[in-house]
Amino acid sequence: MAKIIRVPCTGPEQHENEIDLEDVIGSDVVIYGNPIATGRDLPAQIVRRCNVCDVGRVIITREMIERVF
Repeated sequence: MAKIIRVPCTGPEQHENEIDLEDVIGSDVVIYGNPIATGRDLPAQIVRRCNVCDVGRVIITREMIERVF
C-alpha cells in the first residue's frame, strides 16, 4: 500500500508536492511490523526537485517518514 504525503516546496510559491514514500525509501518486504522496524537506516533528510517549478526543492525529513509509518 502506497503511503503518500504532501510536502510544500521551498520555492517562492510553495507548491504542494505529493510524495510517495515507497518511491523515496524503496519497497520493503516485512513479515511482522512495519518498514521502520526492519532496521533500515533512514537519512536525516531527502531533497527532491519540485514537480511544478524549477527553483523549489522538496525536503523530506526522517521525522516526516517516521510519522507516517
